[in-house]
Formats: sequence, structure tokens, C-alpha cells
Amino acid sequence: MGLIVESEDNDVVLVPPTNFSMVDEGVYRSALPQPSNFGFLQTLNLRSIIYLCPEPYPEENLEFLRSQNIQLLQFGIEGKTVFLVFLFFLSSLE
Repeated sequence: MGLIVESEDNDVVLVPPTNFSMVDEGVYRSALPQPSNFGFLQTLNLRSIIYLCPEPYPEENLEFLRSQNIQLLQFGIEGKTVFLVFLFFLSSLE
């Protein structure tokens, strides 16, 4: 896990969530984002997040979603997998 830090020339380093990758154009996957990933997520212009865990979505993350007008869709899938996948959709996909 990384942190958002400022470099010597005051550029902000954006840190993607763990296991972040592109699935297809405008569709991404990752592990549960941490607050240190919020700056990176802002650059994606997300419209929706699909959350596949049965546990409640963390309140700090919900506050971020509300502030960015991102819709949360939760489908609590029971399973033995430790790292479940989260999909992010860009607002440009309508």
C-alpha cells in the first residue's frame, strides 16, 4: 500500500489501489480502495463502483463517493476468496 506524497518539486504522486488494472476501455478492477488512493480515483472520472463483498462499504469511502457523485452498487457475494474484485466505470460510458 502506498501513500499520496509530494515530491521535491511539489508534484503530487497518485497511488492506485492494490491490484488496480484496466479490464477494458473505461472498466477497471482493484482491491478495496484506501483513502490514499482517492486522488488517483478522482482522475478516472468514475460514475459507478461495483462492490462485491457482503460487508458494509467503509464510511470514509462512502463519503468520498458522495463528494464525487459516484454511485455505489453492492452485490454481496459470499466466497472464500480473500481479495474480491471491484469494478470501476468511467462516466464517459453511457
